[in-house]
Amino acid sequence: MPKRNNLNGIPHNLIRSFFGTERYYHKGYMGDWLLNAARKLQIDHALLDVLSGTFTPEALNIRPLVIHAKSLRTIINRELRANGFSDDFIIAARIDFVFPDPVRYRTTIYAYSYLTDCEGREYVSGKIIENGFEPDFDPFDRRNTYPKSAFRVSLEHIMPAPIWSMGLWRRRIISYAKRWIERR
Repeated sequence: MPKRNNLNGIPHNLIRSFFGTERYYHKGYMGDWLLNAARKLQIDHALLDVLSGTFTPEALNIRPLVIHAKSLRTIINRELRANGFSDDFIIAARIDFVFPDPVRYRTTIYAYSYLTDCEGREYVSGKIIENGFEPDFDPFDRRNTYPKSAFRVSLEHIMPAPIWSMGLWRRRIISYAKRWIERR
């Protein structure tokens, strides 16, 4: 017989995982991406639907946040299976983010997590305070959200696109990399 008390820690685990150091994308951690996007949009409240991996307001559905938000569902499924529940036992999961006054609390985020099971019971975490760590950046800039394509664009500024697309450059770069690896 599965015990529901073992599920009380899932809301806390979701928030800690979302803001954890393993969730880094190009310019910063998820707290930095979320905080900079909220400051840019001038919003003081946001909502993450964990089961679908989408944010409200819609403008927060930028690539780095959505990629890491979609992986939170696996945390719920692993915890449910480990405690003897089926994957569809949790029917709603959300995280509320509150961004306090940016003048007094420039890097602070308050997070609250709520889960609801199929029998109507709610699992709630307390207020968890998180901070942004990295310097400010523009989360809606394409060079930040798609860093590899930005590298190619920056190469096209250095040399014309037809030269870069030729196989000769690629072969030279690959042969140089192979020689460098062999010397190590």
